[in-house]
Amino acid sequence: MLIEADGSRQLPLKAPAEHEPAIPDFVDTVVVVAGLSGLGKPLTSEWVHRPELFASLSGLVSGDIISVDALAKVLTSPSGGLKGIPPRAQRILLINQVDILELQAMALQLATKLIPEYRAIVVASLRPPSGFPRILAVHEPVAGIILAAGGSRRMGQPKQLLPWKGEPLVRHVAKTALAASLSPVILVTGDHGAQIQAAVQDLAVTLVQNPDWEVGQSTSVQAGVRALSRKNGAAIILLADQPWVTVTLLRSLVESHAETLARIVAPQVAGQRANPVLFDRLTFHDFMFIRGDRGGRSLFSKYPVQWLEWQDANLLLDIDTPEDYRRLLAEE
Repeated sequence: MLIEADGSRQLPLKAPAEHEPAIPDFVDTVVVVAGLSGLGKPLTSEWVHRPELFASLSGLVSGDIISVDALAKVLTSPSGGLKGIPPRAQRILLINQVDILELQAMALQLATKLIPEYRAIVVASLRPPSGFPRILAVHEPVAGIILAAGGSRRMGQPKQLLPWKGEPLVRHVAKTALAASLSPVILVTGDHGAQIQAAVQDLAVTLVQNPDWEVGQSTSVQAGVRALSRKNGAAIILLADQPWVTVTLLRSLVESHAETLARIVAPQVAGQRANPVLFDRLTFHDFMFIRGDRGGRSLFSKYPVQWLEWQDANLLLDIDTPEDYRRLLAEE
């Protein structure tokens, strides 16, 4: 059943009146629609339905230019975009009228500000000049799962805690995942769990202890996947000994997934697969059938991979031995 809860008199933006929207309690999904042709335009009745209400929610005054920040305030307000949505209903935002490249960039800025208030944000051009409707991107919360449970036998000491640029390796990775807005960031520990926990105790990460870590990497991945929220549309699996992974790389993986909804998005350096790797939520159940010291690589033969070409050869390196660590320190 599809119910139209209110209208905007064919204008791209609006603010709801006191009697709007008319959303029954039984609905399980609410789609809020905003037209980006209103961005960069003056706050007047030419572009906004009920501009005086929009002004009070956005902090603008009549005639001000409508910005991404102002629209975000309206769409996340309990008296604006979130008004009247039943608590159990999932929230979807449809950003329409993204007909030019400049608006695509603005849509990405807006989506970044609105997750996780919305379960998903669909960026579309449903009536473009070309006449062919297009879904340009689907933005969903993406989690980070950091694998830090191993015993580091070849290193002879817990490599997750080795110092680099004044901080343990695992802390570098956790801070990068948080800076890239991955949510939640799940840190799976096993051996030396208490020490690793102490290294990140002031960071907003979710700690998951894997009692079966000696069985192999598969158990750590499974522990991380079980800790995910139902709201997560994907997860990036990171290794605790890759401090050179950048915020730019993580965001590029997320954006590639939003544009393609590929089951797997992986960086590729000079034709070689690298880490970290993003997995769509439709692959999560497959991890439960992996056994032994194997991880997400097991799924590469089952699903097509969206490759992300990357130039940093450091992504191909692992820190497994004292020699590897000495090479890392030499590059500080």
